[in-house]
Amino acid sequence: MFRFSMQTALDVRGKQEKLKMKELAEKLAVQHGLQSGIDDIDTGIRNADQQMNQAKQSGLINLSNLRQIEGYKHRMRVDRGRLEAKLKEAVVAAEAKRMELIEAAKKRRTLEILRDREKDRYDAHLAKLERAFTDETATNQFVQQQRLA
Repeated sequence: MFRFSMQTALDVRGKQEKLKMKELAEKLAVQHGLQSGIDDIDTGIRNADQQMNQAKQSGLINLSNLRQIEGYKHRMRVDRGRLEAKLKEAVVAAEAKRMELIEAAKKRRTLEILRDREKDRYDAHLAKLERAFTDETATNQFVQQQRLA
């Protein structure tokens, strides 16, 4: 029965790779959430602009409303800038996790290649033993038949 000599290390590397996948997924989720927040702010600013334009066209806008809308837009732009900075950090963090995952996958794959080579050597050795056994059996049968004849 074949038993890979470094199976424990291969199992550990597989678990490490899964952990790196999970960490990357978490970083990507954070990145997606920040991008979603930015998109929501952009939508809010567009809606505020549309409301302001509609109020201007209908003549129902006063200075107080205009200040209120401009204040809202200013706060949203500040929040957007803050989220963009966080998004840049999240992108860098996600890329770092992606590189860690690639490295973990390479390490696991290296051990899988070693396992496959070791299995091939084991199979070749087993085939050699089977051929030797078959040859010895055939030789013994031949000698036995010669003795009987």
